[in-house]
Amino acid sequence: MMHWLRLLFYRLTLAMLRLLPQGRGRGYRLAILKLDRLGDAVLALGAVRLLVREFGASETLLIVSTVAEPLFRREFPEVELLVMPPFCERFWPDFVKTMARHASELRAIKADHLVCLRHQASDYLHAIAELVQVRHVHATHWTKPWERVCLSYPQGHRMPYPEQAAEGCLELEAHRRVVQSVLGHPVAFEDILPVLQAGPAEGNATLLVCPMAGSAIRQYPPVSLVKAVELFLHTAPGMRVTFCLPPAIDRTPWEQAVKDAGITPVVAWVQPEDLGGLLQVISAARLVLAPDSAPAHLASAMNKPGVFLLGGGHYGMFAPWRRSSLQVWLTHPMSCYQCQWNCMHPEPFCITFISPSAVAEALLTGHAAAAEEV
Repeated sequence: MMHWLRLLFYRLTLAMLRLLPQGRGRGYRLAILKLDRLGDAVLALGAVRLLVREFGASETLLIVSTVAEPLFRREFPEVELLVMPPFCERFWPDFVKTMARHASELRAIKADHLVCLRHQASDYLHAIAELVQVRHVHATHWTKPWERVCLSYPQGHRMPYPEQAAEGCLELEAHRRVVQSVLGHPVAFEDILPVLQAGPAEGNATLLVCPMAGSAIRQYPPVSLVKAVELFLHTAPGMRVTFCLPPAIDRTPWEQAVKDAGITPVVAWVQPEDLGGLLQVISAARLVLAPDSAPAHLASAMNKPGVFLLGGGHYGMFAPWRRSSLQVWLTHPMSCYQCQWNCMHPEPFCITFISPSAVAEALLTGHAAAAEEV
């Protein structure tokens, strides 16, 4: 019963949105729908680049999130962007207000192909695809539990979401499958790997620590993190450390851990205001330490040496992946992997049981590899 009520509400909303005046639009050969967070947007860079190269920058529209807009503007300056919120979790007021705000411009879009590169099913994405005037829709067929949906994409080309990936993570394999379907010829995995257009600068003698993830449960505890850094510094004399946090974040837990470890003199703190600032500090570092997060994906896309801490909630879906052997992902295997972060333990042991000594050892290996690169 609830499903049918949800379907009715969504259908009535879409019917009302179609009564709004249609904006002034234009036609495109290709529209790419990628409403997501920054880290997930990084994973799509290779797929987007292949598609833009095939269809032409002037004939492509990117529908991207407010969070990922700076990345796509930087990487695809000649491609037109339509910017929308990344998610609408509630029907009222989020979905209704957002769709009402953008309905006119969405209805004005005409495209030969609409490619959805967010694979997790969502009525928000389904509704956007229904409002856009397209001939062919390309998306994955999502069967895993994620969120309840009652709409679907218009009839089109649906590729099954992978159960396993021979290389990299499931998201990259899903991107490869969809792009391959659109282009009509095989796509090699290395061609789908995320690459930032501007290569990394030569890193100085700095370990960049980006301790935060999209949710607190995916973060390595501050005391353990600083202990790993302390152990690493014993074997890498002369190395400096920079902690990088988002703007306006309270850094007290990490500052206190640094103070207790007695390494305050070699630690600096930065809080970049925008993507450009974040890319600059990643580029300037010799080595990066981070949980599964946007900085981890950005560093990997820049082929920076890095050690990244990965939990089991969605293990294999968004990570691990790497550009080369310079990137190392650490985790603590558990029988409860794939819990969707509904953790049954007092803390996420898949992360907290990674020993600081293992992290320090991986950092030392990465430091040596970075020195060889220089």
